[in-house]
Amino acid sequence: MHKKSGSFFGIVRAAGLPPASPPTTNEDMPEKQRVLDANDAFYTAFRLLNFDAMDAVWAKRRDVSVYHPNQPGIGTRDAVMESWHKILVAGQPAQVTVSDQTVIMTAKSAFVICREEIGGTHLIATNVFVLEDGMWRMTHHQASRLPAPMPAQQRDRLKRRKE
Repeated sequence: MHKKSGSFFGIVRAAGLPPASPPTTNEDMPEKQRVLDANDAFYTAFRLLNFDAMDAVWAKRRDVSVYHPNQPGIGTRDAVMESWHKILVAGQPAQVTVSDQTVIMTAKSAFVICREEIGGTHLIATNVFVLEDGMWRMTHHQASRLPAPMPAQQRDRLKRRKE
């Protein structure tokens, strides 16, 4: 008998959404891919403004925290989920693009460092996951604005000065 998938599809199923493709088992999927799938589940919940899916992404029995851009940190599960509820119920479907994902695995946790683009704003994010009930669940999300890219003309002037 196969274990429940710890992937995006397992979280989508837990939130009552139909899976986009058949789930895979824990034995079939390398751990880094399972972490990336959990990360994708987080951003899918955000894009779809789906609070139940967002709630399913987060750990239930571990300490959790979030640092939304330009906001103080939030450090209890109830407060973290309340913050996401406010964001999701107040918003329009978010245009979130994720790129440059790097997964760092440890014995008991995984980190995904990635770039986010939300409505033209560029951010760097760190998402931390732990295994809970065989699934990778988020325990921390932090996103901070990146400086705006330097215009090409200004870059060229600086480059010429250095030469």
